[in-house]
Order: sequence, then structure tokens, then C-alpha cells
Amino acid sequence: MEQIYIEFGRLLKRRRKEANLTQDAIATKIGLVRTSVTNIEQGRQHVSLHMVFQLADAIGVRPQDLLPDRAPRPLSADLERSLGERPIDETSKYLIRRMVSNTQN
Repeated sequence: MEQIYIEFGRLLKRRRKEANLTQDAIATKIGLVRTSVTNIEQGRQHVSLHMVFQLADAIGVRPQDLLPDRAPRPLSADLERSLGERPIDETSKYLIRRMVSNTQN
């Protein structure tokens, strides 16, 4: 489930930049510190539903514009086995899912 926060953060960052706003500006508008916005954009800090609305309002978009298109898919058992015993972080798992999904479409 962590990858949904990574994707949310990626969308937030893209929309914030399109609005020519800094992390500081967003943080000030919604009563956070800049590091919280940084952590949200990097998927490290989870956001509540009301925060989705506040963030969207702060950058002038609809809340649905910050939400991923679909729920992330789990890695297949074959792919998990092929990765071996090495630990893999959530960002890497997310990127692998995106690549596999793109090749299947």
C-alpha cells in the first residue's frame, strides 16, 4: 500500500510545480512545515482525507487530480522470487510494477 503514497506525492509535486508554488508556500497555506510537504511528496508521510482536500485547494486543483488512476498491483510471485533474497524498498517495487504494467498494456 505504500506505493499509493509515493504516487500521490509524485502527483502533488507535479501539480505544485505546474502552479509555480514552492513547498514553503504550500506548507504556509495549510499550516504545515516545509519538511512535511517534502515528506508527503516523497511518499514518506501519509495523508488523511481532509489533507488531500487542503493540499488540492492550496495548489488550485481538484482533490481527484492528486489521486493515482488505479490502486497499485502487488508484485507477481514469479517477480518476487526473481528478486531473490535481497530486500527491495517500496519505491523500487512501485517502479517495477509500473514497468511491468506498461509492458502488459
